[in-house]
Amino acid sequence: MARSSRETEAIVLDCFEHGESDIIVTFLSRDGGRLSAIAKGAKRSKKRFVNKLELFSFLHISYQVTPNRSLTFLSEAELYTSFLNIRQSYDLYTTASIIREFLLIATREGEVGDLLFRLSLWAFHNIDQKSNPRTVLAFFLTKFYDAIGYRPDLSACSSCNIRLQTGLNYSFDTTTGGLVCSSCSDTGTRLIRLSMGTIKILLAVQDQPLSRLHRLKISGNSLQEALSILHDYGRQLFQREIVSWKPARLQQPPNPTSRKTF
Repeated sequence: MARSSRETEAIVLDCFEHGESDIIVTFLSRDGGRLSAIAKGAKRSKKRFVNKLELFSFLHISYQVTPNRSLTFLSEAELYTSFLNIRQSYDLYTTASIIREFLLIATREGEVGDLLFRLSLWAFHNIDQKSNPRTVLAFFLTKFYDAIGYRPDLSACSSCNIRLQTGLNYSFDTTTGGLVCSSCSDTGTRLIRLSMGTIKILLAVQDQPLSRLHRLKISGNSLQEALSILHDYGRQLFQREIVSWKPARLQQPPNPTSRKTF
C-alpha cells in the first residue's frame, strides 16, 4: 500500500526500544492528535534523531502513514526545544511527568485536539521556565478536564442547582465533578471541602484563555485544595491511581478539617 507523507508539530510523551536499532515514539501532535511512530535505526542514528526523541521534547516531525496501519514511520525530526530544565530538575520532572501521565491516559490514537496540544505546550513551557510547577499543574488540570469533555461544574450546587453564593459552605464531589452545598451534603458521602477563594480562582482559570493565565495567582491553602480535588477527580474519572503523583509529593498530609462530612 502506498504511504502518504505528513508533517506536524509534536511533543514526545513516550518512547521505548524496539528490536536492535529502532525506537517507537508516542507523540501528542498539533494536527494528528496522539500518534505512535517507529523511528527506524534511531538507536544508531548519528544525525536524524540524535538527542531529539527525549521525553517532553518539542519537535517538528515528518512521518509516513500507511492505510489500515496504526503505526506510522518517522522520517525526520527537527528539534524546536528540548525543555532541558525539566529533565535537569527533580521537582520539574516529576510535575511534568504527572501531566504526561494524564495525557497518555486520556488520549487515543488519532484523536485530534488542537486545544489539548496548545495546553500541553503551555504547561511544559511554563514548567521549563521554572514557574511555580504546582500552580502550573493546577491550572493545566483545570483546563485539561474541560478540553476532554469533563469540565468540573463549579458554578452551582449539583444537587439543588442554586448558583454559587458567598457565605455558604461548599465541597467538591469527586464522583460527580460538581459542587455540593452544606445543605445538600449526604452524610454518607466523603467530600473535599473548598473555600470560596479556591472556587473563584478555579472558575477564573476555566474561563481565561491560555494567554492570560499568567495573570492569575493561587497559593497556600487554595493551591492545596485545588490540587486535592483535581487529583481525586482524575482518579475517579479514569478509575486508576495516578502513579506519577506520589513521588512528586504535591500534597501535604491531609488536614482532618479539610475532608469532612457535613
